[in-house]
Amino acid sequence: MQALGIKKQARLSQPEVQATGNRAKGTGFQRIAAATIACASMLGLAGCRQDMHNQPKFYPQRGTSFYADGRSARPQVLGTIARGQEDSGSYFRTGMVNGAEGDGLPVPLNADLIARGQERYNIYCTSCHSRTGNGRGMIVMRGFMAAGNFHTERLRSAPLGHFYNVITNGYGAMPDYSGQIEPADRWAIAAYVRALQLSQHATTADAGGAKVEKMEDVEAKEGFAPDFLKDWELPATSGQIKSSAPAAAPLPAPMPAPAAEAAKPAQVSQANPKTAPLASALPAGAKPTVATVAVAKTEARASAPSAVAPHAAAGDVANGQKLYMANCSVCHQPNRAGMAPMIPSLVGIVARVGAAHIHAQVANGAQTGPVKMPAFPRLSTANVDDIIAFLAASK
Repeated sequence: MQALGIKKQARLSQPEVQATGNRAKGTGFQRIAAATIACASMLGLAGCRQDMHNQPKFYPQRGTSFYADGRSARPQVLGTIARGQEDSGSYFRTGMVNGAEGDGLPVPLNADLIARGQERYNIYCTSCHSRTGNGRGMIVMRGFMAAGNFHTERLRSAPLGHFYNVITNGYGAMPDYSGQIEPADRWAIAAYVRALQLSQHATTADAGGAKVEKMEDVEAKEGFAPDFLKDWELPATSGQIKSSAPAAAPLPAPMPAPAAEAAKPAQVSQANPKTAPLASALPAGAKPTVATVAVAKTEARASAPSAVAPHAAAGDVANGQKLYMANCSVCHQPNRAGMAPMIPSLVGIVARVGAAHIHAQVANGAQTGPVKMPAFPRLSTANVDDIIAFLAASK
């Protein structure tokens, strides 16, 4: 039998022997690979199980040793309202009563509420409505659409809910501020607006017996122009700002020519660009004389900003300082240094450009540059002379 088995094995061909050996080798490799993967998996599971399985988390309705009271569920923060369960139709959140604006204040009225309203008003509202509430904020003065004046009879008699409603939903060109100001602060602002209205129309009884001065009296006492409190003319709001300001103040009469200048013969040449303006100032066909040449030269100097005499017109320096602080310092700064590169410095401005150029800028405004300067028609020629005197005297 053994010989028969040996003979049968001897009959196997060479390829069959190689195939049998390969199968044996493959089976061994597979077993080793499977064992390696199993070991690696066990190590991996053993390494992360403690962090992922035993988490320090709370389960609903279960106790815990983490808190002293043994409860895992914590009490809600005071005032917490579940989403979808707030009283969205209440007067506190809408300012409306039966579809109409209400006139009540749903929060306690006290000094803290007014102080909070003033703070929020100064942050969000003054850029358009100004700090006094007259609708002449800084961006309005630079050409934006005029804002509401809280001191008109219409808004003085408007219910308190109107101001809350406008802050919440917007009105006209004013956007809504519901995303920036929470309801409690909207009511605080509405209360402060009402106090701001009262401040401009208060009586002695409203002030608790204290002296109440009219703004017109304060205006005169502080040296402001008589029309300072009147409505100011604003630039056009459609498209680009249109210049509707009055023309610049006329230049002063030309000074008589010096004797040395009058003794020189008149020489006018159209080819010379420096003397061409003199010839264009003469009537057609007229012969230049010593007097006409002197007058033309003086007018040419006055028309060129670089040739304007640097001396300021006579004015009241003290009044000019008051006018400057009230009208110019908000942009050009109290120290006249400006805010480069947006707003130019006024230090030495009179010597650089002359009084006539300053008169023109104040009367017409400046429509070029990064910040457009509005016109100031409420300032009289005498007022501007006082401001120029202050600028020239300041070092």
